[in-house]
Amino acid sequence: MSKPSLHRRGFLRAAAGTAAVAAGAGAFAAPAAAQVNGRGGLIPRGRIGLQLYSVRDQIQQRGFTPVLSELAAIGYKHIEFAGYTSPAEPDMTVPKLRKLLDDNGLRAGGAHLGLDALLNASTREREFENAAVLGMDYVGTASDFPGRTAAEIQAGADRFNESGEVARGYGLKVYQHNHTNEFGPVTDQPGKRRHDLFLSGTDPRYVFLELDILWAFGASVRFRDQLGEFNPLDYVNAAPQRYIAFHVKDGVRDPALTNQYRDVVFGQGELDFRSFFSGLRAPGLPLYFWEQDRGPQEPQGSIWAAEASYDAMVALRGRDC
Repeated sequence: MSKPSLHRRGFLRAAAGTAAVAAGAGAFAAPAAAQVNGRGGLIPRGRIGLQLYSVRDQIQQRGFTPVLSELAAIGYKHIEFAGYTSPAEPDMTVPKLRKLLDDNGLRAGGAHLGLDALLNASTREREFENAAVLGMDYVGTASDFPGRTAAEIQAGADRFNESGEVARGYGLKVYQHNHTNEFGPVTDQPGKRRHDLFLSGTDPRYVFLELDILWAFGASVRFRDQLGEFNPLDYVNAAPQRYIAFHVKDGVRDPALTNQYRDVVFGQGELDFRSFFSGLRAPGLPLYFWEQDRGPQEPQGSIWAAEASYDAMVALRGRDC
């Protein structure tokens, strides 16, 4: 794929930045603060990020340097990593990645690690050191938490608690990202959801959650015959401070898939995100990571999907706006 040209908004942003410098820092700061949430916008611009897995083809083919520059030009502010290497940039290091973030006005919002890398004593401290160098507040995993029985789930929760306590010494919070499996039944307590036992078994001081909104709604459909349907919004409102981030992922129903939905460009799916975000009672300060697993399969490319999704997220308004 040929390198995309500079996005229109990137040129306009560069021009606006030049004018702001001429006018002075104070003149630049006031509008930025006033536009944090837009006119009734449900997703604050300054909290919008993306999971790099969505543009993994571009990272692999062209490297972090051009891709992060293009994502910053689109308007993304936070990056959630899915690895720190690229064959296109074999000399990339974690300190170089940090400089690349800083040069583009980006922040490392988190990272998805393998379960063992996050939890095992032999690997986690190195990962925590990397996260600290990158300036993260959170580091997590998209792997399912361990266990199918109540005892196994608690044992897995204990491992998360231990890792979270160690991470705290690095100024980090540990989080787990869901698919649909986490909301399935406990083997020896089939009337209970695995997620509920994990949530109650983990220490809220050390272990946090990243809600993949689409997969959570998919779980409600997948397990409704066994456990009944549920609204993922209720989980967030019951413990808002534990949900440090959302995966803002849109989709269309596809019962043939394990997750029950095929993910699409944000704004082109079936989920009612207006109701979801309007229904947050105490949203706190979560990060809003766009993710589309199938981004590289978009005919117009994953960078195009990133831009189209960003625009749709910014345009999302409350019902009365």
